[in-house]
Amino acid sequence: MTIDPNKIQKRRFVRLEVVRPVKYRRYTGNPVFQTNFNVGRTINFNVGRTINLSVGGVKLSVSTPIPVGTKLDMEIELSDSIKPYVVGKVIGGEEKVIDGISRRIEKISFLEVDKDAQDLMTKYIFNRLRKVVRKDK
Repeated sequence: MTIDPNKIQKRRFVRLEVVRPVKYRRYTGNPVFQTNFNVGRTINFNVGRTINLSVGGVKLSVSTPIPVGTKLDMEIELSDSIKPYVVGKVIGGEEKVIDGISRRIEKISFLEVDKDAQDLMTKYIFNRLRKVVRKDK
């Protein structure tokens, strides 16, 4: 893989092809994605997998379609200990066959990303890209 420094970037954010788990649910504004045993109730969420990720959005493989315009709470698991919370909005989707299995792929634009979450995602994306470039040399 060669990187042309003169190539004009069409995207606003660098996009990384990566598969990572993502917890998501309809927007509540609550960044907590775990069972609250003290209250005795589960805060429900679904789990999808990223297809690609940028600081501006994500392509997410999900089990059932999410209507366009739906606002979501999302927790992106970059590692066991790094799980930034973002608020996203579904901007489109399509059915695709991946490894012989039909999957729903949703395109999600991030609406709210705090500075800490943005920094965590940026570091993760560039560290992964740096490893890819080093392998290709």
